[in-house]
Amino acid sequence: KPGRGVGAVEAPRGLLIHEYVLDDEGRVKGANLVVPTNENHQNIEEDLKAYLPKLLGKPKEEITHKLEMLVRAYDPCISCSTHLLRIEWE
Repeated sequence: KPGRGVGAVEAPRGLLIHEYVLDDEGRVKGANLVVPTNENHQNIEEDLKAYLPKLLGKPKEEITHKLEMLVRAYDPCISCSTHLLRIEWE
């Protein structure tokens, strides 16, 4: 039977919303997801930009560690926290 379902939950990372539309055979015809990590991305970037100047002059390993700590403070999903921080040294 066709239909539409929406669910929202306050997850530890923030508001998580799923919406699904089903066709008359019960197959997913459309989906819309609002995930907290995506919503927090801009704040993470702004905090990194504000924090980085305070770390300049420290060893690269320490800078990397401190920036990773900041990112993980937002509790991003596992795959995002693994691939979110990319540092280009000049």
